[in-house]
Amino acid sequence: MSIDSLLGGADLDSMPFVCPNGPKVKAGIKVEPEDFIVEEIPAYEPSGEGEHLYLWVQKRDISGSELIKRISNSMGIPHQEIGTAGTKDRRAVTRQWISIPGNKESRIGYLAGTQGIEILAAKRHGNKLRTGHLWGNRFQILLRDAALEQLEELKATAKTLGEVGFFNLFGTQRFGRDVDNLHSGLALLTGESKRPRLNRFQHRMVVSSLQSALFNLYLQKRVVEGLEQAVMLGDVMAKVETGGLFHALELEVEQARFEKNETCITGPIYGHRMKTALEKAAIFESDFLQSFGLTLEAFKVFGQLADGSRRPLRVKPLNLTMAPHENGIQLSFALPKGSYATVLLREFVNDQNPTPEQE
Repeated sequence: MSIDSLLGGADLDSMPFVCPNGPKVKAGIKVEPEDFIVEEIPAYEPSGEGEHLYLWVQKRDISGSELIKRISNSMGIPHQEIGTAGTKDRRAVTRQWISIPGNKESRIGYLAGTQGIEILAAKRHGNKLRTGHLWGNRFQILLRDAALEQLEELKATAKTLGEVGFFNLFGTQRFGRDVDNLHSGLALLTGESKRPRLNRFQHRMVVSSLQSALFNLYLQKRVVEGLEQAVMLGDVMAKVETGGLFHALELEVEQARFEKNETCITGPIYGHRMKTALEKAAIFESDFLQSFGLTLEAFKVFGQLADGSRRPLRVKPLNLTMAPHENGIQLSFALPKGSYATVLLREFVNDQNPTPEQE
């Protein structure tokens, strides 16, 4: 298997479904920005005191990077001084916290009239907002022109996904327009091109796209081999309540805990400092990586941007509901950070109308 085959990790059409035989509808996704509403669920609320100012920002039809650029330009704040917990979809209406230095509070008025951005609230806090400082996101998504006659059937799929979860694949947004991020990551990893001129955010996205493609293909391999719900000796497991990681060394015990939804199996976000599996699972993960001619050491070229981590193979949407809408069917649900609503939508929609490019 060649390293170029990693491009298959960005092809969600080839990835597995939890409900492959479930009914699916033809619908438009993100036809209008208001069809896709995202609201950040913060890890904590700003305290009201401190050297940083948190702004509750609504953006419409602009990317996360463009949001930072416009705030930076309008307020005269270097982009590295602006904090965010996560990146939100472009073709959407999204609400999230960002942070700026508290001594720039007087400049908030400069944002008035900035296209696509509205400040809904402001509150002080003691630390800068950083990537990962959120629990997840709430979504309201319109399946535009979806046939209402299929609503009850779709609700059956929603019930199943609420009980067992959906495959926690990385969505197409992670790989960039025309898979550019992944192409750049592969070129850098193989040394086929010089490091492009990227800011830290762009560089992180390029590296993440490579790791994401590997994860998608790893998950696909476990499903194909019937191992997606079978705990392997040495698997890195995560506790559902706390997220704490540990190795599965007593197979019968850990399989039982997994089936009681106390734990979940994680897959590798490959990196040179990743928590590795043991025993049989370690061999499985290593052989998979070597099939692309790679080792964990290869990721050292990216430094701290590719330390590596673990990711659950499945994730459960919270409060997943479906309801009729005057323009189709509306979904509402919440997902933990890092999980993609567009991946969940694969289980319901089989023919999306053309939509603008996503971030």
